[in-house]
Amino acid sequence: MSELISDSVPPSAEAASDVKSSWWRRNRIWLCVLVPVLALAVAASSFRMVTLYLPWQWSRPIVAEGSSGTLTQSFQDLDDVRREREVTVEVLSVLDYPTLDGVRPVPGGTMWRVWLELSAEPDQHLDGCYIELTDAEGNRYDFSSGLESAEEDGFYLAPWILRCVPEDAPGPSVELFSNEVVESEIERPRTWRYEALIAMPDGVEPETVRIGWNQPVYLELEIP
Repeated sequence: MSELISDSVPPSAEAASDVKSSWWRRNRIWLCVLVPVLALAVAASSFRMVTLYLPWQWSRPIVAEGSSGTLTQSFQDLDDVRREREVTVEVLSVLDYPTLDGVRPVPGGTMWRVWLELSAEPDQHLDGCYIELTDAEGNRYDFSSGLESAEEDGFYLAPWILRCVPEDAPGPSVELFSNEVVESEIERPRTWRYEALIAMPDGVEPETVRIGWNQPVYLELEIP
């Protein structure tokens, strides 16, 4: 009896099995297409979440019409205070140098001096910025690599961030660990100049300058 039961399939179950098999056969192509579509939808959703809700990258450019422009943004500072920033930047020149300030490019590279003029109210928080050069293909080059000491036995430590303010009058800033606002002893002038050294591969010409303080907003400027 047990053998009869195990080998026998009720007509209704057999019909249901045939219907299911037929459905899978008819729709197997669409199912194969659906899987990558769903994967792309999930990826796109994740990308939107990162760029819109977790803006931890330089993703919102302000493109200037020329070598001068103004960056404006609202940002959350280290002390959890939301502040407004408005700073005008002009590219004065971008020229290549074999050595400058005791620094030179590594073999196979060219060092470019980015000379900027910045203007902002003295109460603006501007201590700590990021500067890049881009080439014709959109490749980005920053100040963190490609340079070395011009002395044979010298040592060069690349900065992890640029100040972009006068050394003796940087203006207000928030202390990293205490989260207290510290004012500079000398009031920062409303206009000052700043230089950055950036290496690019030999034969590659810079096309634009990018400068930003808090992600995701940055200012993109043409080179005169």
